[in-house]
Amino acid sequence: MRMTALIIAALGLVVAPAAAVTIELTTDQPRVEANLALNPAMEEGADGAPAHWSLSTAVPENFETAWVEGEGRHGSRALYLKAHENVMSGYWGQTVAVEPGSYIFRGFYRTTTGRLLMYAHGRNTDVEPPVGVDARVYAGSAIAGFLVPVFIPYEALAGADPDTYYPFSVQVEVPERLPTIALSMGMYFTPGEVWFDDVWFGPATLDLIIRVAGGGEQVGKLTVFDEDEVDPVYVSTADPRCPVGGLLPDPFEVRLEDVRADARYLIVAKTADGDLTKARFPEEAR
Repeated sequence: MRMTALIIAALGLVVAPAAAVTIELTTDQPRVEANLALNPAMEEGADGAPAHWSLSTAVPENFETAWVEGEGRHGSRALYLKAHENVMSGYWGQTVAVEPGSYIFRGFYRTTTGRLLMYAHGRNTDVEPPVGVDARVYAGSAIAGFLVPVFIPYEALAGADPDTYYPFSVQVEVPERLPTIALSMGMYFTPGEVWFDDVWFGPATLDLIIRVAGGGEQVGKLTVFDEDEVDPVYVSTADPRCPVGGLLPDPFEVRLEDVRADARYLIVAKTADGDLTKARFPEEAR
């Protein structure tokens, strides 16, 4: 399988910033090409409209949409949606081609009020029996909700920080004989507003290949963390090529098979002197 370099990082060392340890990360498939969502960063478009994304609703007059500039998570642009009343749901969405298998639909939202629904869905009724998928994740904020008493102060309400982008993620199991599905993100039968950015839809797992080069330093340990988990997903001393208390071969390479594609990983190389070099996958993970 073809491998494409994703990150080559020699990030800040804790003790000895002059050390030259490098961490190179690759995958068994090009990550950009693995993203089946079109215009995932919301930067493409013309005449005030984003490319490949459109509004879906039965009551369009209840919604305001915009391809806003200066509101993006990393880039400039984001998708904006505002619902005036709770009369109908409305979604930014697009249709993507799929094959049977496991996928991840993930992205980021920022909201002030309302209940959000992000889901991957589709149905083929031309086959017997009919097949379909409906994988959902909900989010939102209690701020300004219609059930919240007006005398409760804003700062006392639980909900999302309106200035912060939050991640969402849902696993999607695509059955046989379902050639396309829709990706939808929007407001679910509540008034409110939301911004969406940095969408990714692709295979649920991947192989992560890590190559560490000492560059004159002696690397003694490699640890890989899933930033959503407590225990590391890999520690080099568990590798038969890495005797406990010994040094890693230079360069050292390990392949982590079928790790979650939607996870955020922190990779830490520790030298024999105790200095640390770190890299992250994907690069924007924090």
